[in-house]
Amino acid sequence: MIHRMDKLRRALLLLLVCLLLGLPSAAEDTEDPAPYIRVGLYWGDRALEGANLLNYTGSGYMLGYFDRDLQFVPLMRTEERAISMLKDWSLYYVGGQYVSQGSSDNIRVGCYHIRLGSYDSCEEAMEEASAYSDGYVGFMNGTWYAFCGSYLSQSAAESAAASRGVYGAAVTASSRCVTVVVTGTDRVIFQFDGGTETSLGVMPQPDASGERPITWFRGYKYYGGFRYTRRDGGNLTVVNVLEMDDYVCGVVPYEMSPSWPLEALKAQAVSARTYAASQLHKHESSGFDLCNTTCCQAYLGVNVNAPDCEEAVRDTSGVYVTYDGAYADTFYHSCDGGATENSENVFYEAIPYLKGVRDPYESHVTTGYEHWSYVYTADEITWILQNKGYKCAHIVSVTPTYTEVGNILSLRFTDSAGVSWTFSRSRASTILNSQTYNRIIHSQRFTVTDADAEQAFLCVNGTDTRISDNDALCAVDGSGQVRSIGERGSLTVITAAGTETVPLNGSGQAVTSDRFLVSGSGWGHNVGMSQYGAKAMAELGFTYDEILKFYYSGVDVG
Repeated sequence: MIHRMDKLRRALLLLLVCLLLGLPSAAEDTEDPAPYIRVGLYWGDRALEGANLLNYTGSGYMLGYFDRDLQFVPLMRTEERAISMLKDWSLYYVGGQYVSQGSSDNIRVGCYHIRLGSYDSCEEAMEEASAYSDGYVGFMNGTWYAFCGSYLSQSAAESAAASRGVYGAAVTASSRCVTVVVTGTDRVIFQFDGGTETSLGVMPQPDASGERPITWFRGYKYYGGFRYTRRDGGNLTVVNVLEMDDYVCGVVPYEMSPSWPLEALKAQAVSARTYAASQLHKHESSGFDLCNTTCCQAYLGVNVNAPDCEEAVRDTSGVYVTYDGAYADTFYHSCDGGATENSENVFYEAIPYLKGVRDPYESHVTTGYEHWSYVYTADEITWILQNKGYKCAHIVSVTPTYTEVGNILSLRFTDSAGVSWTFSRSRASTILNSQTYNRIIHSQRFTVTDADAEQAFLCVNGTDTRISDNDALCAVDGSGQVRSIGERGSLTVITAAGTETVPLNGSGQAVTSDRFLVSGSGWGHNVGMSQYGAKAMAELGFTYDEILKFYYSGVDVG
């Protein structure tokens, strides 16, 4: 297998030849439109003082930086398999990590150094540094330097220079500097300071067998390289820089069970890849594209042995979901409970391909969330609203409004003083969540009814034939139109007294009670692809593109 550095050299050589000969480069017609991605691993309040790397497969690292196109530019190589990147600060090695709090008994790495001189090349700087047992090189804003030693103060560095007879200045770097040491020691091997423009990059190298490098970092294994930035001069923001498909390999087994059918895994791979492409630069203010949490997509590297997931990623490499020529926002969720939902009824913005669809497939598998329910007393609802900052009196009624496919659209709570509070879209599905009462509304597919009212059932040809799902049944409304009973709105029905217009699903009708039954199905926001629905469709023989086109309306897959 050709290592990335070799591929880079070959690509650059090919590009140079093409430019000299006036030929089109291969990159102009075959490149994946989103080949690389920057994934934030630690940032903000979680930024690190020191970050350790260890080769799992591979041998040593190239130290350098990533250019604007995320191509790695090497500066020097180290054969060390365990290295740590530190903010250039006085740090202590405690419990396997470099931190700012420690004691004199701990290994210490200081931020003051003896600068031996500046040079035109890495080789010249290394030649000078090699004369000292604690010598090393640094690349500071485009200039090479040779250093020796690391000290906790400038005076300590000056005293050391005098006692050692070293001709050099005692210096410390800027607040952007990153120091590379051999893990578990105070031995510095490199310093990098690119100011506000460039950050230290580390690229793991293959061993003699040429096996693809995989690197341990904080208990997880990763493909690709790493970038370290001291944003605002603080701790290290750690970013994994890797190829898009390598990223997707680190998403699929954490977003979908690796044991599921291959076509479902392919649908997940394409959804994850497309979502990443559509969300590039989402966290640009923090210096990366996507984070590694469910804020974006769960990404935990390659810890899981998931050959089917990797096959799904390989088989769909370069495949995206597009709408009108642009990447689709391929939202997905665990299970829809019977119907997905229009994006504007959940996230406010109407997106043409994120339309609610009735899902006849999900019921073919067990999701664990086919049905869930809670009984809330009026006192409990009053307490929940009051503790969320709403100055309501005793709640006496709840008015639910439903969407065309039967999901909740809004909840209106009315108190004894006649004052109402209305919560819509996703807020309607979270307002009743309470850790105190251990109640979590799992999706927007739920109803609110009187918990003490006699349960009503739709029956056909006698009371022994109950219909559990009215979505597939139709009736003639007052204008003569055939309507699904599962739709919102109202129907005119024939009763013993003549005709009566009744609301469907109780939409817009106040429920007045001391006890309210919240009954639902599904798990997640109900927008886009149901993952359990994808599993069911795959088991029923659908292909991954058919799955995607069912859940994302009017899209292209390719």
